[in-house]
Amino acid sequence: MHTIIIMIVKRMHIMRPDITTTKSSMVKKARPNTNGGDRLLTLLQVTNAAFPTGAFTHSYGFETWLHDGTISTTVDAEQRCRDWLRFNLATGDAAAVVLSFRDCMLNDMDGIEGIDRQVGAIKLSREARAASLMTGAALIAAGKDIFDLAYIRRLGEMVAERQCDGHHAIAYGSLAAGLGFSEVEAVTSFLWASFSSLIGVVQRLAPLGQTEAQRIVAHAAPLVEQCSEIARTRELRQLSSSFAILDVASMRHERLQTRLCIS
Repeated sequence: MHTIIIMIVKRMHIMRPDITTTKSSMVKKARPNTNGGDRLLTLLQVTNAAFPTGAFTHSYGFETWLHDGTISTTVDAEQRCRDWLRFNLATGDAAAVVLSFRDCMLNDMDGIEGIDRQVGAIKLSREARAASLMTGAALIAAGKDIFDLAYIRRLGEMVAERQCDGHHAIAYGSLAAGLGFSEVEAVTSFLWASFSSLIGVVQRLAPLGQTEAQRIVAHAAPLVEQCSEIARTRELRQLSSSFAILDVASMRHERLQTRLCIS
């Protein structure tokens, strides 16, 4: 009899729909975002390649390298993209995402202006600045139209009033704060989405198969986490880019005879 009771209790426990057992304890339900939806689903939406930012039209100078043969193999493509992630994004735009996210969480929109200026200052090529502004404007517009967030509305007003330029990193940090992401989620998703988007661009320009492209993205996971940690330790005065060779490629890009990408 005692054994039967124990079996019934166990079966009732298994049938409870609101509990999921893990190795450690139980998995908590995903927290909602500020719009009342599931935060994970929103995170997947804004990092999806179909989200309207126009990032797929920008190579950030990589088209120059593919054109002149600097990138001629899959190994070349992977290494250059990883270098871009570590030496350009982690210490520059990704750090700006963190700083703008923090200012939004403190309701300090005035601090956004200084971050935005610094982001523009470390982009040495005209095309790199233009790409950041174009994707930033698209993200602000999408953020307002799709989610109607206060932070994004205010950022849009600041851009309209010429208080700041509205670079993409600033818009992403503001959007992430408005959607209720954590700081780690904000910067890590930004890094992953940016890297994945660049790999997609390179895939269209070079003989790189879909499986190989996704292998490169998968292998970059530890580097993305490392870059996320680096970005979260940067102060405003430390925003930088140490990938000058790509800046040169970006400057040369606008003089190519044939181009598939804007930058």
